Amino acid sequence: MEALLLLSTEMRSIEMKTEKKALLGGSFDPVHMGHINLFHNISNLTDITTLYVVPAYVSAFKVGHQSATFDDRMAMLNYAILDYSDLYPLDDLCIVVSDWEGEQGGVSFTSETIKHFFDEMEDNGKVNFIVGTDIIPTLPRWHDWEYLKKNVRFYCFSRGVEKVEIPEDVEIIFIDSPLTDASSTEIREGNRSMLSPSVLEYIDDTGLYKD
Repeated sequence: MEALLLLSTEMRSIEMKTEKKALLGGSFDPVHMGHINLFHNISNLTDITTLYVVPAYVSAFKVGHQSATFDDRMAMLNYAILDYSDLYPLDDLCIVVSDWEGEQGGVSFTSETIKHFFDEMEDNGKVNFIVGTDIIPTLPRWHDWEYLKKNVRFYCFSRGVEKVEIPEDVEIIFIDSPLTDASSTEIREGNRSMLSPSVLEYIDDTGLYKD
Protein backbone atom coordinates (compact mmCIF):
# COMPACT_ATOMS: atom_id res chain seq x y z
CA MET A 1 0.00 0.00 0.00
CA GLU A 2 2.79 2.43 0.87
CA ALA A 3 4.54 1.77 -2.45
CA LEU A 4 1.32 2.47 -4.35
CA LEU A 5 0.86 5.77 -2.53
CA LEU A 6 4.36 6.83 -3.41
CA LEU A 7 3.79 5.98 -7.06
CA SER A 8 0.55 7.96 -7.11
CA THR A 9 2.24 11.03 -5.63
CA GLU A 10 5.05 10.83 -8.16
CA MET A 11 2.60 10.61 -11.07
CA ARG A 12 0.71 13.70 -9.89
CA SER A 13 3.92 15.69 -9.63
CA ILE A 14 4.86 14.81 -13.20
CA GLU A 15 1.50 16.04 -14.50
CA MET A 16 1.75 19.42 -12.77
CA LYS A 17 2.88 22.35 -14.94
CA THR A 18 5.84 24.47 -13.97
CA GLU A 19 4.47 27.81 -12.78
CA LYS A 20 4.70 30.55 -15.40
CA LYS A 21 3.07 33.95 -14.93
CA ALA A 22 1.80 36.56 -17.36
CA LEU A 23 0.09 39.96 -17.30
CA LEU A 24 -2.98 41.09 -19.20
CA GLY A 25 -3.89 44.78 -19.15
CA GLY A 26 -6.79 46.74 -20.59
CA SER A 27 -9.78 48.93 -19.84
CA PHE A 28 -12.31 46.06 -19.61
CA ASP A 29 -15.13 48.55 -20.13
CA PRO A 30 -16.82 46.10 -20.02
CA VAL A 31 -15.22 42.66 -19.92
CA HIS A 32 -16.89 40.39 -22.50
CA MET A 33 -16.87 36.91 -24.05
CA GLY A 34 -13.82 37.82 -26.11
CA HIS A 35 -11.84 38.21 -22.89
CA ILE A 36 -13.28 35.02 -21.39
CA ASN A 37 -12.40 32.98 -24.47
CA LEU A 38 -8.94 34.55 -24.39
CA PHE A 39 -8.51 33.15 -20.86
CA HIS A 40 -9.43 29.74 -22.27
CA ASN A 41 -6.92 30.06 -25.11
CA ILE A 42 -4.18 31.13 -22.71
CA SER A 43 -4.89 28.06 -20.61
CA ASN A 44 -4.91 25.63 -23.52
CA LEU A 45 -2.47 27.07 -26.06
CA THR A 46 0.36 28.41 -23.90
CA ASP A 47 2.51 27.38 -20.96
CA ILE A 48 1.08 30.19 -18.79
CA THR A 49 -0.29 28.88 -15.47
CA THR A 50 -1.09 32.14 -13.63
CA LEU A 51 -2.59 35.20 -15.29
CA TYR A 52 -2.62 38.60 -13.59
CA VAL A 53 -5.41 40.75 -15.04
CA VAL A 54 -4.69 44.43 -14.36
CA PRO A 55 -7.43 46.88 -15.38
CA ALA A 56 -6.22 50.40 -16.15
CA TYR A 57 -7.41 53.21 -13.93
CA VAL A 58 -7.30 55.50 -16.97
CA SER A 59 -5.93 54.01 -20.19
CA ALA A 60 -3.23 56.16 -21.78
CA PHE A 61 -4.97 55.69 -25.15
CA LYS A 62 -8.51 56.31 -23.86
CA VAL A 63 -8.26 59.40 -21.67
CA GLY A 64 -11.76 60.83 -21.31
CA HIS A 65 -13.45 57.85 -22.99
CA GLN A 66 -14.08 55.38 -20.15
CA SER A 67 -17.72 54.87 -19.18
CA ALA A 68 -17.65 52.63 -16.10
CA THR A 69 -15.82 53.44 -12.88
CA PHE A 70 -12.74 51.50 -11.86
CA ASP A 71 -14.72 49.75 -9.10
CA ASP A 72 -17.41 48.69 -11.58
CA ARG A 73 -14.82 47.30 -13.96
CA MET A 74 -13.11 45.40 -11.13
CA ALA A 75 -16.47 43.91 -10.12
CA MET A 76 -17.29 42.89 -13.70
CA LEU A 77 -13.91 41.20 -14.05
CA ASN A 78 -14.49 39.14 -10.92
CA TYR A 79 -17.93 38.10 -12.19
CA ALA A 80 -16.44 37.25 -15.59
CA ILE A 81 -13.93 34.93 -13.96
CA LEU A 82 -16.77 33.10 -12.23
CA ASP A 83 -18.46 32.69 -15.61
CA TYR A 84 -15.16 31.53 -17.11
CA SER A 85 -14.90 28.82 -14.44
CA ASP A 86 -18.44 27.67 -15.26
CA LEU A 87 -17.85 27.66 -19.01
CA TYR A 88 -14.43 25.97 -18.90
CA PRO A 89 -14.35 23.87 -15.70
CA LEU A 90 -11.45 21.73 -16.95
CA ASP A 91 -9.07 24.67 -17.46
CA ASP A 92 -6.30 24.95 -14.90
CA LEU A 93 -5.42 28.62 -15.40
CA CYS A 94 -5.23 30.60 -12.17
CA ILE A 95 -6.50 34.17 -12.69
CA VAL A 96 -5.71 37.01 -10.28
CA VAL A 97 -7.43 40.39 -10.69
CA SER A 98 -5.14 43.17 -9.47
CA ASP A 99 -6.26 46.67 -8.45
CA TRP A 100 -2.69 48.01 -8.51
CA GLU A 101 -3.27 50.54 -11.29
CA GLY A 102 -6.42 51.71 -9.54
CA GLU A 103 -4.48 52.29 -6.34
CA GLN A 104 -2.00 54.46 -8.25
CA GLY A 105 -4.73 56.61 -9.83
CA GLY A 106 -4.20 58.85 -12.85
CA VAL A 107 -3.18 57.63 -16.29
CA SER A 108 -1.98 54.02 -16.27
CA PHE A 109 1.28 53.16 -18.04
CA THR A 110 2.21 49.55 -18.78
CA SER A 111 5.87 50.30 -18.16
CA GLU A 112 5.15 51.34 -14.56
CA THR A 113 3.06 48.20 -14.01
CA ILE A 114 5.84 45.99 -15.40
CA LYS A 115 8.34 47.66 -13.05
CA HIS A 116 6.03 47.01 -10.09
CA PHE A 117 5.48 43.33 -10.89
CA PHE A 118 8.91 42.56 -12.33
CA ASP A 119 10.52 40.82 -9.35
CA GLU A 120 7.40 38.73 -8.73
CA MET A 121 6.82 37.74 -12.37
CA GLU A 122 10.26 37.71 -13.98
CA ASP A 123 10.70 34.73 -16.31
CA ASN A 124 14.18 34.31 -17.78
CA GLY A 125 14.81 38.03 -17.52
CA LYS A 126 11.46 39.28 -18.82
CA VAL A 127 7.81 39.66 -17.86
CA ASN A 128 5.28 37.86 -20.08
CA PHE A 129 2.58 40.22 -21.37
CA ILE A 130 -0.54 39.22 -23.34
CA VAL A 131 -1.56 41.24 -26.42
CA GLY A 132 -3.54 40.87 -29.65
CA THR A 133 -2.18 41.33 -33.15
CA ASP A 134 -3.79 44.76 -33.43
CA ILE A 135 -1.60 46.02 -30.58
CA ILE A 136 1.77 45.16 -32.15
CA PRO A 137 2.03 48.19 -34.50
CA THR A 138 1.24 50.56 -31.61
CA LEU A 139 3.98 49.30 -29.30
CA PRO A 140 6.67 51.87 -30.24
CA ARG A 141 4.24 54.61 -29.13
CA TRP A 142 3.89 53.13 -25.63
CA HIS A 143 5.31 55.06 -22.69
CA ASP A 144 8.95 54.13 -21.95
CA TRP A 145 9.11 51.81 -24.93
CA GLU A 146 12.87 51.26 -24.59
CA TYR A 147 12.31 49.80 -21.13
CA LEU A 148 9.48 47.58 -22.40
CA LYS A 149 11.57 46.26 -25.30
CA LYS A 150 14.23 45.13 -22.88
CA ASN A 151 12.02 43.72 -20.14
CA VAL A 152 8.86 42.32 -21.75
CA ARG A 153 8.12 39.16 -23.72
CA PHE A 154 4.88 39.61 -25.66
CA TYR A 155 2.50 36.69 -26.15
CA CYS A 156 0.50 37.70 -29.22
CA PHE A 157 -2.80 35.99 -30.05
CA SER A 158 -3.79 35.99 -33.72
CA ARG A 159 -5.70 33.97 -36.31
CA GLY A 160 -2.47 33.09 -38.07
CA VAL A 161 -3.35 34.93 -41.30
CA GLU A 162 -2.86 38.48 -40.08
CA LYS A 163 0.26 40.21 -41.30
CA VAL A 164 1.83 42.65 -38.91
CA GLU A 165 5.04 44.67 -38.91
CA ILE A 166 7.10 43.64 -35.90
CA PRO A 167 9.01 46.43 -34.12
CA GLU A 168 12.76 46.00 -34.06
CA ASP A 169 14.43 44.21 -31.12
CA VAL A 170 11.22 43.02 -29.46
CA GLU A 171 10.52 39.45 -28.36
CA ILE A 172 7.11 38.22 -29.50
CA ILE A 173 5.63 34.72 -29.25
CA PHE A 174 2.78 34.35 -31.74
CA ILE A 175 -0.09 32.02 -30.82
CA ASP A 176 -2.41 30.96 -33.64
CA SER A 177 -5.77 30.84 -31.90
CA PRO A 178 -9.50 31.17 -32.48
CA LEU A 179 -10.55 34.69 -31.56
CA THR A 180 -14.01 35.86 -30.56
CA ASP A 181 -15.37 38.89 -32.36
CA ALA A 182 -16.49 41.07 -29.47
CA SER A 183 -16.45 44.82 -29.00
CA SER A 184 -16.71 46.76 -25.76
CA THR A 185 -17.85 49.76 -27.80
CA GLU A 186 -20.76 47.80 -29.29
CA ILE A 187 -21.75 46.58 -25.83
CA ARG A 188 -21.81 50.13 -24.49
CA GLU A 189 -24.03 51.02 -27.45
CA GLY A 190 -26.51 48.27 -26.56
CA ASN A 191 -25.34 44.93 -28.02
CA ARG A 192 -25.64 42.50 -25.10
CA SER A 193 -24.98 39.28 -27.04
CA MET A 194 -21.27 39.37 -26.22
CA LEU A 195 -21.69 39.43 -22.42
CA SER A 196 -21.40 36.47 -20.07
CA PRO A 197 -24.39 35.85 -17.76
CA SER A 198 -23.03 37.26 -14.50
CA VAL A 199 -21.59 40.37 -16.16
CA LEU A 200 -24.89 40.98 -17.96
CA GLU A 201 -26.75 40.67 -14.67
CA TYR A 202 -24.35 43.13 -12.99
CA ILE A 203 -24.82 45.65 -15.80
CA ASP A 204 -28.60 45.32 -15.56
CA ASP A 205 -28.59 45.68 -11.78
CA THR A 206 -26.37 48.76 -11.77
CA GLY A 207 -27.78 50.44 -14.90
CA LEU A 208 -24.36 50.77 -16.51
CA TYR A 209 -24.17 52.02 -20.12
CA LYS A 210 -27.84 53.02 -20.24
CA ASP A 211 -26.94 56.50 -21.43
